[in-house]
Amino acid sequence: MRIQTSFLLRGIVAALAVMAAIMTAQSVSAGEFKTPVFAIIDVQKILRDSTAVKGLATRIDGERQAYQVELRKKEDAVRTADQELARQRSILTADAYAAKRKELEQQMANLQREVRERKRSLDQAFGQGMNRIQNELAKVAAEIADENGLDLVLSKAAVVIVKPEFEFTAEALKRLNERLPDVPAANTQN
Repeated sequence: MRIQTSFLLRGIVAALAVMAAIMTAQSVSAGEFKTPVFAIIDVQKILRDSTAVKGLATRIDGERQAYQVELRKKEDAVRTADQELARQRSILTADAYAAKRKELEQQMANLQREVRERKRSLDQAFGQGMNRIQNELAKVAAEIADENGLDLVLSKAAVVIVKPEFEFTAEALKRLNERLPDVPAANTQN
């Protein structure tokens, strides 16, 4: 989740930078030259503390754990079948043994494919949920900028020092939680 959050953080920073560039370009093209008014939002904190992110992560982790239980049962069944086949080796013909061995290997390959597909599905569901949260956060940041006459909204990750009056993290988190208290995960069942 840390890598995905870092990737999404870069996306949010890029979106905010584009919004700022558009706002600045509009001002310059209109012949206005003024000192930009800016604010800071701690995107990492918002993504860490958002109720939607917490709920999404909890649901995805729950699905992952439930699948692990199901997977263990399937692995145990394949292991048991392998042990049974090993016991029967002396009583089976070479052809019968080879056929059963091939069937067991196919079951193992199917199980490995299922594991990969399920992981991809869970990762995709998490990514879609995070994209929705990221988009809503960008809307919140744009509204805060508009309401406060801001030309630029920066991510706190890009700023070394900031006075508290320039930080709108708490307000952005409050609005995000009000608007998007939960993000339903996409159906990850295969």
